Amino acid sequence: MTTYVERDCIVTHEGRSFEAGGAVVTPEVCIGYVGKVANGHRELTDWHGKPIGTILLGNGWPTPRNYLSSRMYQAYATVNGVTYTGRTGGEGLSFKGKRVK
Repeated sequence: MTTYVERDCIVTHEGRSFEAGGAVVTPEVCIGYVGKVANGHRELTDWHGKPIGTILLGNGWPTPRNYLSSRMYQAYATVNGVTYTGRTGGEGLSFKGKRVK
């Protein structure tokens, strides 16, 4: 499996630049963003919105703070045939997971 590290995740607002970490996929760790449902599957995307895999949102539970999301989900992402499990706040938010053994 090839390691993927997304670059150039910079937004400029009112003359100031802000850099996001972007997506990272290694044999052991996956960081990406929960996208929309396309072709019957929810997409896992990089920071720019390019699909890099699929993600299935499993059980969810309410979170005590509504800062970014009122729920947290156990999720399963598949990238290049490798499955990772981790957590996410849902669509539009990041996913961080470890490889399923």
